[in-house]
Amino acid sequence: MQQYIVRRLLQAIPTLFGITLVVYFIMLLAPGDPVSILAFDPTLRQDERERLAMRLGVNDPFFVQYLRWLVGDDWMMVDSNYDGELDAWGDNYGILRGDFGSSFKFRGSNPLTLIGERLGATIELNLFVLVFGLSGGLLVGVLAAVYRGRTFDRLTRIFAVLGVSVPVFFLGYLLLLFFGIFLPRFLEGYGIGTGRPILPMGGRCPPIRGGCPDIVERLHYLILPVATSALGGIAGWSRFMRASMLDTINSDYVRTAFAKGLPTRLVWYRHAFRNAISPMTVFLGPAFLSLIGGSVVIERIFTWPGVGLLLFDALLSRDYPVIMASVVIGSVLAIAGLLLSDILHALFDPRIRY
Repeated sequence: MQQYIVRRLLQAIPTLFGITLVVYFIMLLAPGDPVSILAFDPTLRQDERERLAMRLGVNDPFFVQYLRWLVGDDWMMVDSNYDGELDAWGDNYGILRGDFGSSFKFRGSNPLTLIGERLGATIELNLFVLVFGLSGGLLVGVLAAVYRGRTFDRLTRIFAVLGVSVPVFFLGYLLLLFFGIFLPRFLEGYGIGTGRPILPMGGRCPPIRGGCPDIVERLHYLILPVATSALGGIAGWSRFMRASMLDTINSDYVRTAFAKGLPTRLVWYRHAFRNAISPMTVFLGPAFLSLIGGSVVIERIFTWPGVGLLLFDALLSRDYPVIMASVVIGSVLAIAGLLLSDILHALFDPRIRY
């Protein structure tokens, strides 16, 4: 097991470098450039723009820019006064030493600091999504397998197709329209309510001084984003769990348990369920690590102040340091999630040997 983990970690190193290389190349091909963003001033002279371009190094070859972004430039001479002569050592340490530069939109701010400030909100939202999506998916999947071929099983199939097929952004705006306009007006017509939205239409908490109150006091802010995001998880998990349960109940040890006269409920939930959940651990790693990655679409729709909304704003404003920091952190988490899945699978299933 230890040798497998070490081997996977060594394999992850070139994968991570390959991701950073591709993403950096795509960023260079994207419309616009840092000079245009930082020098958004019609009175700025052309020579000042050229000096800014020299300071940022945007005119250097691609691999020079990538190497400087990766390992820094404190080991090489740079032009500190932009006169065309190399006269000082650089001051950039590179992403391998935790230096992602400074944000363009938030002048002078460290991208890691900006991500850290939004991390709590993202983990809070996605933790609820994971809990409700996982628990709901497992419950629906087990019941669908128990009542295979019956009405409940057929309804769950329709629900799964809808849950996977309906785009998240469409479902989110549909819920906003329903709870914000249609349902309040319908109830107001019968003298119930004032026509105002029943649930908050966005945000994490009411705008008050001193930050957000305790989570118990603002649970209603989580209902719509969690419901929108967890629907797809429930649909997907339920299908996987149903298939795994049906495969398990055809095993010899389950038939033996029935032949011994054990109660049906005991066989289903103590023997079949415990073994059917083992293959599901393959998805637990990426699902758990997605708590930090967040959801760009959900946070944008419901203006949830998390990492996803920060990345969305950075993409609109071409804030390259924040974008690259988010991509690198997301890549590391994705690789770690896959490794965690393999480890969890081995822990849940003693038959697995690496």
